[in-house]
Amino acid sequence: MDLQIVRTRYPPEAYLEQLLAIVHIEAPEVALEDLKRRLQELPGEDRFFLALDADTLIGYAHFSISRRLEADESVELADIVVLPEFRRQGVGRTLMAAAETWALQSERACLQLRANVINTDALAFFASLGFEPSGTSQEYVRDLDINRQADAPTQPQQD
Repeated sequence: MDLQIVRTRYPPEAYLEQLLAIVHIEAPEVALEDLKRRLQELPGEDRFFLALDADTLIGYAHFSISRRLEADESVELADIVVLPEFRRQGVGRTLMAAAETWALQSERACLQLRANVINTDALAFFASLGFEPSGTSQEYVRDLDINRQADAPTQPQQD
């Protein structure tokens, strides 16, 4: 493997199809147009770290800036995904090291992330990088599409 990490604000067009294939590992329902729209809507401070083996995208990490009143600016990991056949070969570790370098150089207070408590592989990976649990909060989600659909007028049935 000839691993190269590229830091970018926006993944180059040439890699969007490959990026979509990696996104499909976690979210198979995402369409290319959705991906392009979501990328365009991201804040300008977000950064992507692309893991390339020659011209093949084998993984990526997406980071955003987190601002809160009670803490200094930090860098937050939004996503990190590596193709299954390239896992446990240092790709994720290299992506995270590149992000940490960027966070240090941009003088952010810390690097933080969230991981599902049942994803034991991810928890072990992050612990091996020196991340420590910082709380016991629980994430809550309210699906607003359900409300939008409930408020939409009923469409007549066609016979």
